Amino acid sequence: MSNYILKEKGYVTVILLVTVVILTLSALKVAYAQQSYPTYNMYMAAPWYYVLLPPWPAPWWNPFASGNVIFQTGTWMPLADYNDPTGQWWPVLAENWTVFPQNQTLIIYLRHNLYWFNGSAVIPFTAWDVYAWFYISDKAFGEWEPWLMPQNADKDFIIINNYTISIHFDYWSTTGYYWLLMSWIPNTPWPVWESVVNELKTMNVTEAQKFGSVNITKMAIPYWGLSPYYVTKATPNYITVQLEPDYFQGKPLLAEWDKILPFHTWQYYPQITINIAVSGGLTQLVSYALSGQPYFIHTVEAMPYSFQSKLKSAGYYILQLPDLSIEGIALPTYYPFNIPQVRQAFLYIINRTAAAAPWSWPNVPVFINVPAPAPNTVPGFWLTFPADIRSMVVNFTEPNLTKAMQLLESAGLIYKSGQWYLPNGTPLTLTIYASSTAHPAWIEAASIDAEALTGFGIKTTVVTIEGSTYSSELDSCQLPDTGTDWFFAGSNKGGVNELWIYYDDALYTAPGLFPSYCVPGHTTPFAYPIVQSNQITGWYCKPLTTNLPIPNNTIVTCVNSTYGYINLSNWLAAIAAAAPGTSTYYELVKAFYAWFQYWVPGVEQFQSLIAYAFPEKMVDPEWVVTCINYSNPEYTEAAYSLLHDWAMGWGWDGFYPGFNTWLFMGGFAPQGVMPPLAEAIINGSLWTNPYLHQWAVLIGLPNPDPQLQACVASYFHTTYTPVTTTTSTTTTTTTTTTPVTTSTTTSTTTSTVTSTTTAVATVTSTVTSTAVSTVTSTATTTAVSTVTVTKPVVSTALIAGIVIIVIVIAAVAAIITLRRR
Repeated sequence: MSNYILKEKGYVTVILLVTVVILTLSALKVAYAQQSYPTYNMYMAAPWYYVLLPPWPAPWWNPFASGNVIFQTGTWMPLADYNDPTGQWWPVLAENWTVFPQNQTLIIYLRHNLYWFNGSAVIPFTAWDVYAWFYISDKAFGEWEPWLMPQNADKDFIIINNYTISIHFDYWSTTGYYWLLMSWIPNTPWPVWESVVNELKTMNVTEAQKFGSVNITKMAIPYWGLSPYYVTKATPNYITVQLEPDYFQGKPLLAEWDKILPFHTWQYYPQITINIAVSGGLTQLVSYALSGQPYFIHTVEAMPYSFQSKLKSAGYYILQLPDLSIEGIALPTYYPFNIPQVRQAFLYIINRTAAAAPWSWPNVPVFINVPAPAPNTVPGFWLTFPADIRSMVVNFTEPNLTKAMQLLESAGLIYKSGQWYLPNGTPLTLTIYASSTAHPAWIEAASIDAEALTGFGIKTTVVTIEGSTYSSELDSCQLPDTGTDWFFAGSNKGGVNELWIYYDDALYTAPGLFPSYCVPGHTTPFAYPIVQSNQITGWYCKPLTTNLPIPNNTIVTCVNSTYGYINLSNWLAAIAAAAPGTSTYYELVKAFYAWFQYWVPGVEQFQSLIAYAFPEKMVDPEWVVTCINYSNPEYTEAAYSLLHDWAMGWGWDGFYPGFNTWLFMGGFAPQGVMPPLAEAIINGSLWTNPYLHQWAVLIGLPNPDPQLQACVASYFHTTYTPVTTTTSTTTTTTTTTTPVTTSTTTSTTTSTVTSTTTAVATVTSTVTSTAVSTVTSTATTTAVSTVTVTKPVVSTALIAGIVIIVIVIAAVAAIITLRRR
């Protein structure tokens, strides 16, 4: 079962498509039972896995306590997973949901066959567990502001039945409810928390929040897991989890998770020991790995080459991807830095290649100066932006000191004897502040920048200050000069229509913007660039006013035809309210990017390569790296879906980043083993099987792709059966009802059915080039399909060749792709 979201005027409905697939899912289980494949007990950690646990009893398993270890264990699941690279949803604890924008309401329908498990008992998972999590986190901790206000918790959450919960939003935005759908449900079984909820119901908000901080956070509660793994042992240093049994006392456990995540690879890794005491960071973690313990090391920003070399010599595979997060130096806003030309000059002084290249840390220079996936690293994401936005963004690939001098002179500054001076004769100087806890690469970059600026005639020094002081001064607009920090950080691993994840939290995920946001009135000079042949040749202004439900829709006002002002507060409110994919959304993105090039809040420099390391014989994603490479625009989305462990929801939401790509998405398996996803690509069932095709849409491979089949088959030294497509058009009618305020019924038509046919042919694969068609598959007919293995390969599922009977309820005769808008 899946959810499909159709959007109409004022109403979003989720149509439940009930699909009965005979034998498909059971075949997976039968294949596991009948075939032998290697299994490994692994260790897992990230360099930042460091938790100081007090002796038990203590709030180890209390999701509301600071220092709990629930996140690190990974034995929780989200209501739904949002895949950033594709903008697609996958229902997990929730089966589907309905959204009523006019009534600011979200109704969530939960799966019926899931159970909390602690190794010796089960508790049914119900809407009351979800209620406990949201109610307590809202009323006692204010976790969901501004969408849900604590004083309204008693009326905002309503249990409709044991598997349905209604949530009313006090503030509605197009994407605000996404955060609740992505939310994990961590250890909140209703029998454990019922008394706490009842106590909170007797309190006002002030009392509730005091009760939360004083009482709830101190509670030592028992462990319960809700995931394919459960905790079997916990110590102050390590937590061990292992796969649940298929059934426990007649209740389905792993058997149900097998259905929810069809291409999982957890069967190869039945036990994982998680190190939560990595006080020495990467150095300590690498020493553990080199001592013989098989570690899956994840989320290492810019792993030094020296560590990579040591791990490779010990049989480790190093996987690296551009993280997309962009570091840079912010510019202050006092005179003369309140003059746009002075700020623009820095774009032509800083050498991005020099700042990124020469160290022991692997980083990639970024030549654009807008918060976006850089075209020189992930062209597939960059190409999702409308052409008129891409055409206005300049690549500052080389310094242009002549241009910089012209800009400073136009602002009245004077150059003499190798030094720039203000008109009153004061030397122009600058201080770059860095947090003492910043990555060493940042501090080195700042030093390289300081050297370049000083050589240009702006004496610049780098000062490192204590981390908490740096953060508090930056956030409170008290940092006396510039800083080195994020400008496009972490929170987005997709294209233009997924940038809302970054915009919704830009002030906190991009601290480099703080100095410019601190300008009085949050208003700065503004203009759009005129760009010709990658050069800014002039500036123009045009007003920008939106028509959104926000206090003030005036974004840009013009003084004349060449410049004006932008109100950043109004822009932030507008982008949060605008629906991604609409013309208003794109106009707001365009204005933001113009601001980055005219006002120049800072100079973006580089992005780190995020690294993962694991024993090559035990964990091998090379087939994905080879055939679904992120540098190929056709496969950027799929590569990040399968390889980047923070591409789901934002990492802290959605699937657990320690497990998601490794165990859930389908790309990882022991060396020599063909994982189910690879086999489904080779035999075509990824597209011809309606249920599996939904996963193809989720990960960014929506269309049959014979060349991809050829590449994967070649990697595994086997043959493949090419899948071809023909397109026909049909029409189905869907009915949309405007809720509550009117009884009007609106009928709309949707169309486009693609028939996918598997040709009867056996092809020996030697091709490694790739291509993707642009047809969406919504109905399938399948001929006899065969895969001949020409070299012994351990296989985990024989998905092809199964006769599938599909019964479709609700008059929907075609699979509708999982799209959020």
